Amino acid sequence: MVTCEPERWRPERAAPPPVFAMPGWFRAFGRGLAMRCPPCGRASAFAGAYTIREPCPSCGARLGDVPCDTLPPYLSILIGLAVIGTALMIADRHDTLSYRTSLLAFIPAAIVLELAIFRPVKGFVLALMMKNQMTRAHPPGT
Repeated sequence: MVTCEPERWRPERAAPPPVFAMPGWFRAFGRGLAMRCPPCGRASAFAGAYTIREPCPSCGARLGDVPCDTLPPYLSILIGLAVIGTALMIADRHDTLSYRTSLLAFIPAAIVLELAIFRPVKGFVLALMMKNQMTRAHPPGT
């Protein structure tokens, strides 16, 4: 009598993502703040104004797999509020500006500051997340 053992189902193993040699913490953070690719530092990490490149054209690192979409706005707002808030407190303490003048001066300054620091902060978060190997999972076969 021949017994047939049922074939066991084996889940398909996804190919491990390519591993890129990341530099040390300070060099990775410096490249991120400079808005460059954190692993190689040769190409820009941004494809547009605020979008991260999918692959790095220089080293092939999959920068688009890093989910750095939520934290950078919060960090840039926190930094901007600290800077503008400190400047407002100093101006208010010395009674140098009227209420209307301070509104006309500090609201545009806050907008310009936020737009200026958002990309470096997003590059910093990209480097932080790549250094800690925090990437999106891909379905098998992609």
